[in-house]
Amino acid sequence: MPDSFKKFFLVLLFFPLFGISQQSVLDSLQQELATHSAKDSVRVSLLIKTAGEMTYSNPKEAFPLVDEAIAISSETDWNKGESYALRQKGNLHYVMGDDLAALDVYQKAQHLAQSIGDRSLEASLLSNIGNIFADLKQYDRALENYEAYLTSAQTLGNVPDEIKALSNIAIIYNDTKKYEEGVANLEKALKLSKQEENDLFVAAITNNLALAYKKLEDYPKALLHYQEAADLAHQIGNKYIEASALNSIGTVNIILKNYDLAALNGRKALDLSQEIEAVEWQADSWKVLSEVYEHEGEMAEALHAYKEHVRLQDSVLSEEKKSELTRKEMQFKMERQQAEAEEEIKRQHLVKNGYLAGAILLALISIASYFLYKRRRDALEKRKVAEFNVKVAETELKALRSQMNPHFIFNSLNSISDFISRNDIKQADEYLVKFSKLTRAILENSEKKWITLEEDLELTELYMQLEAIRLENHLEYSITVDEDIEPDNTLVPPMILQPFIENSIWHGIAPKENTGKIDIQIKKKGDMLLCVVEDNGIGRATASMDTKEKSSLGVKITTNRIEIINHIKNTEGSIDLIDKKEGLRVEINLPLELQF
Repeated sequence: MPDSFKKFFLVLLFFPLFGISQQSVLDSLQQELATHSAKDSVRVSLLIKTAGEMTYSNPKEAFPLVDEAIAISSETDWNKGESYALRQKGNLHYVMGDDLAALDVYQKAQHLAQSIGDRSLEASLLSNIGNIFADLKQYDRALENYEAYLTSAQTLGNVPDEIKALSNIAIIYNDTKKYEEGVANLEKALKLSKQEENDLFVAAITNNLALAYKKLEDYPKALLHYQEAADLAHQIGNKYIEASALNSIGTVNIILKNYDLAALNGRKALDLSQEIEAVEWQADSWKVLSEVYEHEGEMAEALHAYKEHVRLQDSVLSEEKKSELTRKEMQFKMERQQAEAEEEIKRQHLVKNGYLAGAILLALISIASYFLYKRRRDALEKRKVAEFNVKVAETELKALRSQMNPHFIFNSLNSISDFISRNDIKQADEYLVKFSKLTRAILENSEKKWITLEEDLELTELYMQLEAIRLENHLEYSITVDEDIEPDNTLVPPMILQPFIENSIWHGIAPKENTGKIDIQIKKKGDMLLCVVEDNGIGRATASMDTKEKSSLGVKITTNRIEIINHIKNTEGSIDLIDKKEGLRVEINLPLELQF
């Protein structure tokens, strides 16, 4: 099951308002609000209910309602109303994707719930806070909140909440690859859901169980549970769960080489996902069908399916990268706030100790002042380190986005289509295989800070092979590594040369009428690694201003990466661009890093 479905399942469990509000219910509540203007508990309850009905249809317009409910509750000292209004405000922030704001509001609501002894409200807030820590991938803190939620539900005898808590705990275990523990908790949740006769919970939990068994490579059990989830989802009319389960059945059958069953379920899943406009499920369905067509030797159909998969998956990956960027930004904000709070506590203690020491003996004042200065200096250093870590993360994210160039994917797929239109199936198949390997390798290495030189040069050569095919052999290249360098033991940042090679091909060699050449040399220079990219293109002087601006962006990103490496490794890496009579020579100095 894809991560996005797990997210759907979490929202389903933790927000009882999940789904599209009935317009008649919302209209009725708005009419009641219009006739009841008194600032009392009745109006507060109406405001919270109305905002709840708008949570998924119009969350932005719901904020003024909960803010008014909070204000009235605060003015009338009604803590219960304020705590429920705060929870609803947290729900709005969560749906809008502002997890940090949601966490802050939830924690305020939890404090109020504890003060008034509302254990049911406190339990629901433990669940919501656990969701946010799960989003931030702080699994220990998520598990801590979920287990407290489970204990509260069991104490109160609230079976639906117990099911939710067990399911959440299982998802955390599965995300951390503790599949046996995940299965055990899901089995408990499934048993309780059947006792409660809640078919929606049964279908979702069964689908999660199938995923766990798939991860454990117990494919017969995985297929059995996926089929049960699909059948039950079909009975209750939940097309989201049904489409997800059918896609998974197709994927498992491909693993088992049951291609007829894979095709049948893939087509069913595609029809459903198109009907409900679920982009990620459509991408998964096209991937299943592409592999089936490829096995059957229907290369044109396989290529079409693969194109659709890449097109849809590209939009999904874009959203995932945005979510990842948001998650990291929130994590940095939380860490910075925590560090500032700790420093404030330390500062207050130091001031207090300074006054105490001054009252006892004048001689101790100088000592206290020294420690105060030292702590202040340390705090400034910590802040500098924190700011530098933010720069590291931002630069890594920029480099990650620059590595996967959508124009390159689009041009490559057009080249494949052109080969097929000319009945050059063999050339198209060769290009597709190389393109798939390169795309997968780039995605696999996108989160790694270092890879071996051997792996990086393989990716580089594969990239240049693709470009040579695209340019119809208008490009020649060579890669030379000095004998005293061990490529399988030498580490380099992934794709560090790619921006310069891409610039050479697109802006230096492509405009030439005759064949262009790129020479790549890897040399050892003391305790540094010298990487040279040299071409015989038209050179920077002849290039257009637009080309220079695009080239400078790649150089700037790579320069930032090397500056970060210099700071961490205390080295003097550099980039030198040397204009030649014909073409450009780029020299990149990196610290010589060995794996063993």
